[in-house]
Amino acid sequence: MSNKKHNAPPSPCQPPPSSDVDDQSPIVTKEVNRALSANRNGNPAEALSLLKSTLSRHPNAALALSALSFIQLKVANLDSAAADDYDDRLLQLEHVKSSVKSSKRAVELCPVSLSFWFFHVVALVKLAQYDADAGFEPVIEACDTGLAIEYPTVVEDRLKLDGEHEIESLRTQLRLIKLQSKYLVDAKSLGKIKDEIQELQDRKEEIEQRAIMARKNLETPLSDTDNKIRKLKNVKKVAANVDTVAARVKAYWKDRMSMELKKDLLSLELLLHFAKKDSPAAVAVVMQAVEHVKAAKNWKFSTCCLCGERFFEVKLNADHMKSVHLGALSDELRSVEPEIEFDSVHDTVKSRKWRPVDVVAAKKMMEDLSRNKHGDEGLNESEVFMNQKEWPYCEDTRRDLIIDKIRSRLRVFLKIRFFVSSHLLVFMDLIIEMLKKRIPEQLLKEHWMDRTVLTACFLDISELNRVYEFLDDLYNICGLQSLSIGLARDEVRGMPCVANHEKIVFNEDFSCVVFDKRMLRGELVVPNDGAAITSSADAETVLNDDECKDAIVDWLLGGTNISIGEQLMQWTNFRETSKSQAMEFFKIYEAEFHRMQNFCEKKIEYLRDIKVWKNLESICVKEDKRREEISGYKPWSYEYLLLERHKHIERTDGDIFESDIIWNILKVDHVDNEIKLGIKKQIDELAEKLYKFDSIIRTTTIAMMQTGKKIDTVTSYDYRSIMVPLLKSFMKARLEDLANKDAEEKSKAAEKELLSELNLDDMKNSDKGGGNSRQGQGKSKVKKKIKDHRKAEEFKATGGSEEQQENVQQISFPAAHGGDDPPNPNPEIVVSVTTDELEQEERKLTPEEQKNLRMLEEHLELQRQIENEAKQKHLAEQNKVGTSAENEAKSDEKSSELGQR
Repeated sequence: MSNKKHNAPPSPCQPPPSSDVDDQSPIVTKEVNRALSANRNGNPAEALSLLKSTLSRHPNAALALSALSFIQLKVANLDSAAADDYDDRLLQLEHVKSSVKSSKRAVELCPVSLSFWFFHVVALVKLAQYDADAGFEPVIEACDTGLAIEYPTVVEDRLKLDGEHEIESLRTQLRLIKLQSKYLVDAKSLGKIKDEIQELQDRKEEIEQRAIMARKNLETPLSDTDNKIRKLKNVKKVAANVDTVAARVKAYWKDRMSMELKKDLLSLELLLHFAKKDSPAAVAVVMQAVEHVKAAKNWKFSTCCLCGERFFEVKLNADHMKSVHLGALSDELRSVEPEIEFDSVHDTVKSRKWRPVDVVAAKKMMEDLSRNKHGDEGLNESEVFMNQKEWPYCEDTRRDLIIDKIRSRLRVFLKIRFFVSSHLLVFMDLIIEMLKKRIPEQLLKEHWMDRTVLTACFLDISELNRVYEFLDDLYNICGLQSLSIGLARDEVRGMPCVANHEKIVFNEDFSCVVFDKRMLRGELVVPNDGAAITSSADAETVLNDDECKDAIVDWLLGGTNISIGEQLMQWTNFRETSKSQAMEFFKIYEAEFHRMQNFCEKKIEYLRDIKVWKNLESICVKEDKRREEISGYKPWSYEYLLLERHKHIERTDGDIFESDIIWNILKVDHVDNEIKLGIKKQIDELAEKLYKFDSIIRTTTIAMMQTGKKIDTVTSYDYRSIMVPLLKSFMKARLEDLANKDAEEKSKAAEKELLSELNLDDMKNSDKGGGNSRQGQGKSKVKKKIKDHRKAEEFKATGGSEEQQENVQQISFPAAHGGDDPPNPNPEIVVSVTTDELEQEERKLTPEEQKNLRMLEEHLELQRQIENEAKQKHLAEQNKVGTSAENEAKSDEKSSELGQR
């Protein structure tokens, strides 16, 4: 070992100003040495008493505190030998905690003393061993602090401790303690990964469910409860008006609307102009969407949830978030990402026969093939044996069951592309290591049995169980179960619900809307390509297309009727909710990225470590080879060879890590066999950690891909979600407005014609001297019913109760004189007449009168908007042209009343 001393001048230990006696005082040193002597003589209690006495007089003496920590650990070790109950273990833990407290105070008082830091690290190690919650992280931190001291001091010159503690020796020990602590911390972190992945998968599913509900709410604006409430409030109104409005609009479109007006209905400019006054906010959204599709030629866009930047493509947004907001793995870290084993294993697992093999018969077959390999020119014995038809299978239900479990587990790994090179290597090494006990390794390799996972079929029950345990450990250590469940759920869900938008596009100059024929026919298989401009004349319809022209009206009048304000609110809420969900997903994405980064860094460290251990192993292997091959060779011990390697490293300023490892080996082992086994054990432990790291890295990669897709989904929008319902509302409102105006004109013309006819009939009757009063009475009854029915409709529109509207129509009419009509004792009383009774009354009218009445009633709903004005005009016309008919009706009513009296 090196005996070099550190040549830098030691920095003095400076106690705080409150220190009673300087730490360099010979009094403190003498009392501390006295206490240490008492401990060496087997009296730790006396040592503790002496040191506490010293500290009572010199509380800031770091030397005494460090020595106290040392003695307290000795006492704890003595207690551990006798600790057999809970109280004893608690007392032992208290001694260890006291040691940590004393050593911590010592390094605070004298932070440049490497000896004090060493004692503090030892105390922290002991605490981590006794208290699982303490952990080894503080040990690593204390080692780093001690190793970072530029000019450290030691206390060996003042203390009579066991052995020499020079600076380089202390540094070596701190590095080794740090290394072992790191291994322990990593082992503990491996045990927590499964729960961490499970927690993140649960969070993803929770966010995903909320995202699904948000999309459903966007597509189905009203909940069941909302629909029920709306139905309760509007059931009478819906029953009375919706069918009438729809019928009127359809009739107008089909029979009276000109082709020019139909084309205007699809004009984007005219639609926006029509809607601008009542819905400026909606028009602004439509204009925004139009500007987007003019540039992108597509309805879809993606928005960064972190900075709001908008992108035409989802991939551009994903790249932006990674490069700007997340970062990327360095080239060095990317270089250690595990390589996926797929094609070479997939075909074997999927299509080859997996059955138990008779090992004895298989061995004989391989031996025969090896002996006869030169018998047939060009025949490859390896290929012959690899042909599964030549294998001697056997019936073994128990083996067959375990083989099936192994195959199933491999299928899961391959399906999600989890199985990597290190997994395959360990899998095959494990099989060959067990199988070579019955079949020579050389024979196995000669027939490529070390190259196929089917070799597992050669194993017996206990060996198969070991292989399955290895695969099951891989499955569990990295949380693959929860990830597989999450991926399966995503596969079942498939693409988001928003995939089947109604397809609506513009013509090439964005002047008018174009419809997809398949959508108008109700086909929901329109590809969701997001195209916003017409691309195929066959797929889209024009207004002179007899097949689809009426379907446009059906489409406009179909679906849920909600206000434009509600549509805009839903669009805004959907985007805000999606942004919030995307940010939640991004936090998970960050956590997964940092885990990936962390384990790639760990893998690099472990690859470096295992390389050093393998180099040391090669020194022993080369020596073994020389012993076997060189006759009369005088062997060197492994200890001597490693010591020579250590000296070479020091002379050449080589790898200090390798030097530390050799120092640690030689401190523990001295016999060849012990050294060799110790090195192999360390290599195996590191190799196991490495393939587990690969499992976590690969699982995390798959999880990040899953999270990335979820971010893509919730940050991707389709303007059709708002554009289609808004344009639909604009077009519907415009069409209803045109139909209403047409119906109004038609109603006025029909009413004028009817009144003219009635006036003409009255004049004719007057010329005849009042004959046929019953016919005049019928005409008067028509006019009266028209007026009273209009009043009933007006009553409905101005807030009459639903019961009144539903059960009866309140109609006031005079009693008829003569005939079958029953007399009314009080002509001013309002008589309740049901709809059926009205229909009976209508059937008493002449066909011409019934036709005219129906024409008027068809347009009563529209006339509410202009009822006051129309009513005044109507009364004026009645006063002018209907005087004789009215007088005649009143005379008949009076005569009837007198007759009854």
